[in-house]
Amino acid sequence: MPLLITACSSNDKPLVQDVYNSQYDCTSDWNTELCEEEQTTSSSSGGYYGGARYIGPQYYQGNRKVNFSGRKIEPLTNRSIGQPHISQVAKSNSKSSPVRGGFGRSGGSFGG
Repeated sequence: MPLLITACSSNDKPLVQDVYNSQYDCTSDWNTELCEEEQTTSSSSGGYYGGARYIGPQYYQGNRKVNFSGRKIEPLTNRSIGQPHISQVAKSNSKSSPVRGGFGRSGGSFGG
């Protein structure tokens, strides 16, 4: 029986993968090993000019961080096309894993 890892286990947010028009844009945000060519099954281009598109690693919506090779990676830029893939199930064959949110941004300071 295959093992499925659900995105809602303790985060309740969907998993997101940024989509890029080029490998260069993807690797500028992430790194070469975390970017893969998008596998498309549709002939619809959605306004895209053609050619291969790339996708970055899965991360929890609102928390753009992943674990990769024992490190947490968070891109400083966002060169994606702004139409990410959204999923409820983590990829089992991924090179990275999404970082759980914890307290998030609202827990950053207490009192005055």
